[in-house]
Amino acid sequence: MWDVLKADLTESPLTAIIRNKILASLETGRLDDGRDLPAIPFHQYMTLCLYHPEFGYYRAGFSRVGREGDFYTSSYVGEMMGEQLGEELVRLAGYYFPNDERIAVFEWGGGTGRLARQMMDVWYLASDRDGKMQDQEKGFTLALVEGNPEHRRLAIEELDEYIQTGKARVVTTEEAEDLLQCEQPAIIVANELLDAFPTHRLVRRGELILEWGVTWEEGKGLVSCLLEPISAQLNNWIQEEGHLLSNNQTVEVNLDAMNWINNLTGRLDRAMMVLIDYGDETEELISPHRMEGTLLCYYKHRAHSDPYLVPGEQDLTSHVNFSHIRQTAQKSGWKEIEYVNQKNFLVKSGILDKLSSHTISDPFHPIARRNRAIRQLLLSDGMSELFKVQILIKQ
Repeated sequence: MWDVLKADLTESPLTAIIRNKILASLETGRLDDGRDLPAIPFHQYMTLCLYHPEFGYYRAGFSRVGREGDFYTSSYVGEMMGEQLGEELVRLAGYYFPNDERIAVFEWGGGTGRLARQMMDVWYLASDRDGKMQDQEKGFTLALVEGNPEHRRLAIEELDEYIQTGKARVVTTEEAEDLLQCEQPAIIVANELLDAFPTHRLVRRGELILEWGVTWEEGKGLVSCLLEPISAQLNNWIQEEGHLLSNNQTVEVNLDAMNWINNLTGRLDRAMMVLIDYGDETEELISPHRMEGTLLCYYKHRAHSDPYLVPGEQDLTSHVNFSHIRQTAQKSGWKEIEYVNQKNFLVKSGILDKLSSHTISDPFHPIARRNRAIRQLLLSDGMSELFKVQILIKQ
């Protein structure tokens, strides 16, 4: 079935734009047969696929999450992820920022606003309805940061009641960076953000570390090739860690995620960063069973490995290297205070206490749905072990 679908998905509005970029490139890539053709680095290709201003996957004006999109996030499994995270932020803010009455929360890459609304319901509606958070002493404001215009529209609808009362706003990246210039402490929440940054892809060939590129071959279209790495930052990584790769092994290097952390660091004096994403440590990501790297593509909830299928209309993503994130953050003055998988994070935050015993036969009853959401978050497909929660503090 997938082969039949794939046969009909070979061109997209972005294909011609990428082809012209390649043909105009001054860089040269080498094919397996030894031919040299104009090429661009895979990082540039992935950037165009995801963030081209008109046809990029995250810029084209479509919602990319949920049933009608290509993937789900944990906030789509009931309300529990946002509820647990919201309660944990109250606890952490009370411990690390005890003398501050106001906390500015920025959910970076907040999508359609579901996670933000779930957190804000904890901070405000729970207190209003049943006194659950009556001892909460801090006021939280939230800025949802999102580049996809359709996601921003949906987020404004999702957060409407909080926007009307001045507790929330929906902003672009540029607007968020201006808002970060504030005296009060900030909490940055990034749920499945870092995996959406374009990555460089490197491969070891004998004694050389080369960069995967993309070229255009007549009769075949977009194909892979090899380039000499030219980025100074990338070559620094090669000098430090390139020797860890096995021969013919491919690895993704997410320099954009590291640069994002450094950019935030320069704008924040006192802050906390909560990163939730799928990934692992360097040792796992370059282990022998990962010779091809971790790049995956998602189209209509189907995972596959062809990044050249319908450019701009499928998601391209790779595992986050939390070792690199930790090293980058520590060099910039951050301290890691927690690093666990999502399952352990949820259990430590008390999610099991919210399971209810019942004899209700209606599967759509709120109690039954809540229990099912908890089980799904903790047990579904092992994803709760694959996802990690990394919390960093800068004071």
